[in-house]
Amino acid sequence: MRRPRRTEKLMRSTNLFIVRSHVGADAKGFDGGKVAKFSVATNRVWIDRETRERKEAVDWVTLTVLNEKIAKWALENIKKSDPVYAECRVTERSHQKDGQTVYTTDIVVSVIDHLAPSQQADEE
Repeated sequence: MRRPRRTEKLMRSTNLFIVRSHVGADAKGFDGGKVAKFSVATNRVWIDRETRERKEAVDWVTLTVLNEKIAKWALENIKKSDPVYAECRVTERSHQKDGQTVYTTDIVVSVIDHLAPSQQADEE
């Protein structure tokens, strides 16, 4: 009996979340400034199937910066209403609270930069 050949290639997966948005509030520091968090507004637009009306909603997403160097930059430079670009990864974690396991999803920033007003206008 012949052994099957392994000719198929494994597919690489990518955990990449890209955000181009406006900051909702100044970045806040934690753990002595080693970690920073800030929220950004993300828009959803769709057409209602029944009424054919254009609908829009805003979701607020909290971004977490765990890299100390990037966190320091974010705390010094990220302010409310700033247009930003961020490359992130999605992570999950759990912790105990009042005897219950609480699961959370974090959006962890690996790259962040300010957008010039003209760059932000390109997406609209």
